Amino acid sequence: MPRYCFALDLKDDEALISDYEAYHKNVWPEVLESIKKSGITAMEIYRAGNRLFMIMETTDAFSFERKKEMDTANQ
Repeated sequence: MPRYCFALDLKDDEALISDYEAYHKNVWPEVLESIKKSGITAMEIYRAGNRLFMIMETTDAFSFERKKEMDTANQ
């Protein structure tokens, strides 16, 4: 299974980071379903200061292009 790792720097603003974390505590069921349908089998996100680290495991059939097409079609 492929594994992808990403890092993202958030704005260095504790209030915005707190809002971001609160927003992501209860992920909408539609988002979780989209993640599963695209072939993402596991996802973990960690924060160190204002840097996020995401580790994502996928099926061999997963592609970022297909995930983008799926998400765009649902808008």
